[in-house]
Amino acid sequence: MPDLLVTGTDTGVGKTLIAAALVLALRDRGLKAIAWKPVESGVLPSEPADSEILALASGVEDPLAQPLLRLHEALAPAVAAERSGVALPPAAVEARLDALRRKGYSVVVEGAGGLLAPLAWDYTALDLARRAKLEAVIVGRPGLGTINHVLLTHDALVRAGVRVRGAVLNGRGDPPDLAEQTNPEALGRLLPRVKVIVTPRLAGSPIEMAQALRSTLGVLA
Repeated sequence: MPDLLVTGTDTGVGKTLIAAALVLALRDRGLKAIAWKPVESGVLPSEPADSEILALASGVEDPLAQPLLRLHEALAPAVAAERSGVALPPAAVEARLDALRRKGYSVVVEGAGGLLAPLAWDYTALDLARRAKLEAVIVGRPGLGTINHVLLTHDALVRAGVRVRGAVLNGRGDPPDLAEQTNPEALGRLLPRVKVIVTPRLAGSPIEMAQALRSTLGVLA
Protein backbone atom coordinates (compact mmCIF):
# COMPACT_ATOMS: atom_id res chain seq x y z
CA MET A 1 0.00 0.00 0.00
CA PRO A 2 1.39 3.48 -0.85
CA ASP A 3 2.62 5.68 1.96
CA LEU A 4 0.50 8.66 2.98
CA LEU A 5 0.79 12.42 3.02
CA VAL A 6 -1.44 14.14 5.56
CA THR A 7 -1.90 17.64 4.22
CA GLY A 8 -4.10 20.52 5.28
CA THR A 9 -6.27 23.12 3.68
CA ASP A 10 -4.58 25.58 6.05
CA THR A 11 -2.58 25.67 9.23
CA GLY A 12 -4.18 24.71 12.55
CA VAL A 13 -6.69 22.24 11.08
CA GLY A 14 -5.44 19.23 13.06
CA LYS A 15 -3.01 17.48 10.71
CA THR A 16 -0.92 16.14 13.58
CA LEU A 17 -3.95 14.65 15.31
CA ILE A 18 -5.12 12.95 12.11
CA ALA A 19 -1.62 11.72 11.22
CA ALA A 20 -1.24 10.25 14.72
CA ALA A 21 -4.63 8.53 14.49
CA LEU A 22 -3.76 7.09 11.07
CA VAL A 23 -0.48 5.66 12.39
CA LEU A 24 -2.37 4.05 15.27
CA ALA A 25 -4.88 2.58 12.80
CA LEU A 26 -2.07 1.17 10.65
CA ARG A 27 -0.43 -0.36 13.71
CA ASP A 28 -3.79 -1.91 14.67
CA ARG A 29 -3.62 -3.73 11.32
CA GLY A 30 -0.25 -5.17 12.24
CA LEU A 31 1.82 -2.89 10.02
CA LYS A 32 5.19 -1.46 10.99
CA ALA A 33 4.05 2.15 10.69
CA ILE A 34 5.73 5.40 11.59
CA ALA A 35 4.82 9.06 11.25
CA TRP A 36 7.28 11.71 10.15
CA LYS A 37 7.14 15.48 9.85
CA PRO A 38 10.12 16.67 7.76
CA VAL A 39 10.13 20.22 9.13
CA GLU A 40 8.43 21.90 12.10
CA SER A 41 7.94 25.61 12.58
CA GLY A 42 6.38 27.43 15.50
CA VAL A 43 7.92 25.01 18.00
CA LEU A 44 7.31 26.30 21.54
CA PRO A 45 9.08 24.96 24.64
CA SER A 46 5.80 25.09 26.60
CA GLU A 47 3.91 22.75 24.23
CA PRO A 48 4.58 19.24 22.92
CA ALA A 49 6.12 19.36 19.47
CA ASP A 50 4.22 17.73 16.64
CA SER A 51 7.08 15.27 16.18
CA GLU A 52 6.80 14.19 19.83
CA ILE A 53 3.09 13.45 19.41
CA LEU A 54 3.80 11.50 16.22
CA ALA A 55 6.54 9.49 17.96
CA LEU A 56 4.12 8.54 20.75
CA ALA A 57 1.57 7.37 18.21
CA SER A 58 4.24 5.46 16.27
CA GLY A 59 5.34 3.64 19.41
CA VAL A 60 9.00 4.01 18.45
CA GLU A 61 11.57 6.79 18.64
CA ASP A 62 13.56 6.15 15.51
CA PRO A 63 16.15 8.90 14.89
CA LEU A 64 15.25 8.77 11.21
CA ALA A 65 11.75 10.03 12.08
CA GLN A 66 13.04 13.23 13.67
CA PRO A 67 12.40 16.45 11.72
CA LEU A 68 15.24 17.64 9.54
CA LEU A 69 14.60 21.16 10.84
CA ARG A 70 12.87 22.56 13.94
CA LEU A 71 12.14 26.27 13.69
CA HIS A 72 10.94 28.59 16.44
CA GLU A 73 8.97 31.14 14.43
CA ALA A 74 5.42 30.22 13.42
CA LEU A 75 5.87 30.94 9.73
CA ALA A 76 5.93 28.95 6.52
CA PRO A 77 8.98 26.67 6.82
CA ALA A 78 10.93 28.28 3.97
CA VAL A 79 10.40 31.73 5.49
CA ALA A 80 11.23 30.65 9.05
CA ALA A 81 14.32 28.76 7.84
CA GLU A 82 15.63 31.71 5.87
CA ARG A 83 15.16 34.00 8.86
CA SER A 84 17.13 31.50 10.95
CA GLY A 85 19.93 31.26 8.41
CA VAL A 86 19.27 27.64 7.48
CA ALA A 87 17.60 25.78 4.60
CA LEU A 88 15.82 22.50 4.00
CA PRO A 89 17.35 20.67 1.00
CA PRO A 90 14.58 18.85 -0.90
CA ALA A 91 16.99 16.01 -1.68
CA ALA A 92 17.50 15.47 2.05
CA VAL A 93 13.74 15.16 2.60
CA GLU A 94 13.39 12.50 -0.07
CA ALA A 95 16.53 10.67 1.06
CA ARG A 96 15.17 10.48 4.61
CA LEU A 97 11.85 9.13 3.38
CA ASP A 98 13.71 6.50 1.33
CA ALA A 99 15.70 5.53 4.42
CA LEU A 100 12.51 5.03 6.45
CA ARG A 101 11.06 2.91 3.65
CA ARG A 102 14.20 0.77 3.48
CA LYS A 103 13.76 -0.01 7.18
CA GLY A 104 10.37 -1.50 6.33
CA TYR A 105 8.13 1.26 7.64
CA SER A 106 4.77 2.26 6.25
CA VAL A 107 5.24 6.01 6.47
CA VAL A 108 2.67 8.71 7.25
CA VAL A 109 4.22 12.06 6.30
CA GLU A 110 2.73 15.18 7.85
CA GLY A 111 3.05 18.37 5.85
CA ALA A 112 3.41 21.87 7.27
CA GLY A 113 0.54 24.31 6.90
CA GLY A 114 -1.44 24.01 3.70
CA LEU A 115 -0.49 21.91 0.69
CA LEU A 116 1.39 24.66 -1.14
CA ALA A 117 3.10 26.27 1.86
CA PRO A 118 6.79 26.19 0.92
CA LEU A 119 8.85 23.66 2.84
CA ALA A 120 11.80 25.13 0.95
CA TRP A 121 11.77 27.70 -1.82
CA ASP A 122 10.34 25.96 -4.90
CA TYR A 123 9.48 22.82 -2.89
CA THR A 124 6.15 21.98 -1.27
CA ALA A 125 4.38 18.98 0.22
CA LEU A 126 2.75 18.58 -3.19
CA ASP A 127 6.18 18.18 -4.79
CA LEU A 128 7.13 15.58 -2.19
CA ALA A 129 3.90 13.64 -2.70
CA ARG A 130 4.29 13.63 -6.48
CA ARG A 131 7.97 12.66 -6.50
CA ALA A 132 7.71 10.07 -3.71
CA LYS A 133 4.43 8.58 -4.97
CA LEU A 134 2.49 9.27 -1.78
CA GLU A 135 -1.30 9.17 -1.52
CA ALA A 136 -2.98 12.07 0.21
CA VAL A 137 -5.40 12.60 3.06
CA ILE A 138 -6.74 16.16 3.15
CA VAL A 139 -7.56 17.67 6.55
CA GLY A 140 -9.82 20.71 6.74
CA ARG A 141 -12.04 22.61 9.12
CA PRO A 142 -15.64 21.42 9.38
CA GLY A 143 -17.38 24.76 8.99
CA LEU A 144 -18.11 27.53 6.52
CA GLY A 145 -15.51 27.93 3.77
CA THR A 146 -14.13 24.42 3.90
CA ILE A 147 -15.83 23.28 0.68
CA ASN A 148 -13.77 25.71 -1.37
CA HIS A 149 -10.57 24.93 0.51
CA VAL A 150 -10.96 21.16 0.19
CA LEU A 151 -11.83 21.40 -3.52
CA LEU A 152 -8.82 23.61 -4.25
CA THR A 153 -6.49 21.25 -2.38
CA HIS A 154 -8.00 18.20 -4.08
CA ASP A 155 -7.68 19.81 -7.51
CA ALA A 156 -4.00 20.64 -6.98
CA LEU A 157 -3.26 17.07 -5.88
CA VAL A 158 -5.13 15.42 -8.72
CA ARG A 159 -3.55 17.70 -11.33
CA ALA A 160 -0.14 16.59 -10.03
CA GLY A 161 -1.12 12.93 -10.34
CA VAL A 162 -1.48 12.33 -6.59
CA ARG A 163 -4.34 10.06 -5.53
CA VAL A 164 -6.54 11.47 -2.78
CA ARG A 165 -7.51 8.72 -0.38
CA GLY A 166 -9.86 10.80 1.78
CA ALA A 167 -10.85 14.15 3.22
CA VAL A 168 -11.30 14.67 6.95
CA LEU A 169 -13.42 17.52 8.29
CA ASN A 170 -11.87 17.75 11.71
CA GLY A 171 -13.38 19.12 14.90
CA ARG A 172 -17.12 19.40 14.30
CA GLY A 173 -18.98 21.09 17.13
CA ASP A 174 -21.64 19.56 19.34
CA PRO A 175 -24.18 20.61 18.30
CA PRO A 176 -22.86 21.32 14.79
CA ASP A 177 -23.81 24.56 13.10
CA LEU A 178 -25.63 24.55 9.77
CA ALA A 179 -22.46 24.59 7.65
CA GLU A 180 -20.97 21.75 9.69
CA GLN A 181 -24.19 19.77 9.19
CA THR A 182 -24.35 20.22 5.42
CA ASN A 183 -20.69 20.25 4.35
CA PRO A 184 -20.06 16.47 4.46
CA GLU A 185 -22.94 15.69 2.10
CA ALA A 186 -22.00 18.56 -0.20
CA LEU A 187 -18.39 17.39 -0.46
CA GLY A 188 -19.58 13.82 -0.99
CA ARG A 189 -21.56 14.99 -4.01
CA LEU A 190 -18.73 17.14 -5.36
CA LEU A 191 -16.02 14.52 -4.78
CA PRO A 192 -17.84 11.20 -5.23
CA ARG A 193 -14.59 9.16 -5.41
CA VAL A 194 -13.21 10.54 -2.15
CA LYS A 195 -14.12 9.24 1.30
CA VAL A 196 -15.32 12.17 3.40
CA ILE A 197 -15.00 11.62 7.15
CA VAL A 198 -16.14 13.90 9.95
CA THR A 199 -14.39 13.89 13.32
CA PRO A 200 -15.78 15.55 16.44
CA ARG A 201 -14.22 18.28 18.54
CA LEU A 202 -12.44 16.41 21.32
CA ALA A 203 -10.83 17.18 24.65
CA GLY A 204 -7.79 15.57 26.24
CA SER A 205 -4.14 15.17 25.40
CA PRO A 206 -3.16 14.89 21.73
CA ILE A 207 -2.41 11.19 22.03
CA GLU A 208 -5.69 10.52 23.86
CA MET A 209 -7.60 12.27 21.09
CA ALA A 210 -5.70 10.33 18.42
CA GLN A 211 -6.53 7.07 20.16
CA ALA A 212 -10.20 8.06 20.20
CA LEU A 213 -10.13 8.58 16.41
CA ARG A 214 -8.11 5.53 15.35
CA SER A 215 -11.11 3.37 14.52
CA THR A 216 -12.95 6.19 12.71
CA LEU A 217 -9.95 6.78 10.45
CA GLY A 218 -9.18 3.11 9.92
CA VAL A 219 -10.96 3.17 6.55
CA LEU A 220 -8.25 5.50 5.25
CA ALA A 221 -5.30 3.54 6.61
